[in-house]
Amino acid sequence: MDFKKFYLMSAMAMVLVLAACGGESSGEGAETDEAGAEEGSGETITYENSFEMGPARGEEGDTTEVNETVELPKNSDKVAIYDLGVASTFKALGIEENIIGLPKGDNNASLSEVNEEFESDEYANLGGLKPDEFETLAELQPEVIMIHGRQSNTQTVEEMKAAAPDAEIVFVAADSNSYFQDIMDMTEFLGEMYDVEDKADALVSDMQTKLDEVNQTVTEADKDMLFIQTNGGDLSFHGVGGRYGFLYEDLGFTSAGDQEEDEVTDDHGNQVSFEFIAETNPGVMLVMDRGAAVSEGEATPVDVVKNDVTQGVEAVENNNIIELNPQSWYLNSGGYLSGMAQLEEIEAGMAEMK
Repeated sequence: MDFKKFYLMSAMAMVLVLAACGGESSGEGAETDEAGAEEGSGETITYENSFEMGPARGEEGDTTEVNETVELPKNSDKVAIYDLGVASTFKALGIEENIIGLPKGDNNASLSEVNEEFESDEYANLGGLKPDEFETLAELQPEVIMIHGRQSNTQTVEEMKAAAPDAEIVFVAADSNSYFQDIMDMTEFLGEMYDVEDKADALVSDMQTKLDEVNQTVTEADKDMLFIQTNGGDLSFHGVGGRYGFLYEDLGFTSAGDQEEDEVTDDHGNQVSFEFIAETNPGVMLVMDRGAAVSEGEATPVDVVKNDVTQGVEAVENNNIIELNPQSWYLNSGGYLSGMAQLEEIEAGMAEMK
């Protein structure tokens, strides 16, 4: 045997084997690198998550300030929304298919007319606005959970974290002190998050135009206004600086009810009587039946404010009473479509003033 020739042939075979192994190894590494790059290439958008975290529901205690910067996945199609107002903003932008669940309540009772689309079984029902079960949330495993003031307490947030540990939990509710601006800002943010900036810009422009028109109508009417919330047999007054402070700050209403300079209206209003309505003598009244909106409530007809005590009130005499949709104003407020519905209700009601 020619050992020299055999050696050369063996050496060449070894080189080919090593080359093949190296190429295979290199291919595996390339695939791994590619997969890693793909996994880590998800684009994000920065969100300033700032809100007050309350104590566990039903307990007393101090609130905790939450101020953090979080990165949310752009174009996420796994969003759980507990703020029904913001759900209406998703719908206005045409991105509602990215919502996987929201709190519809029993028999969809929490949904206002602008959110009727979410009655579909395509969207999971996360229960009530003050959730007490999180199994559905755990099954959905969202990437983003958007919460409202009703859920911003330690107990609820901890339950959400336990159910969906990989989700970013962010507070998205509009503040009553900057209500319409917050709605427009959220519209712009979601426009950027889902690459529909042009649509968001157009919506914001339309809302600002409507806001200016309603403000002009209210200002020209020049009538003192009293906002009354009914709840069974109770009456509550919402004044300047309260839950509906934007009526005065943004829409130009003057409150018929006097308040001390340092007095702030409670979230559910300050309890008043029919005598209070008679004494303040408003030129126009906004009446919202909270009892008709909540499951444990008792509906009250708007005519409850018309009686012997209030018969001499200007708003009662002229029937200048605007009945507000409680779903839009109480359960679904704080979003684009619900905000526009609020403006349109005021505009339509003021157009009939005497």
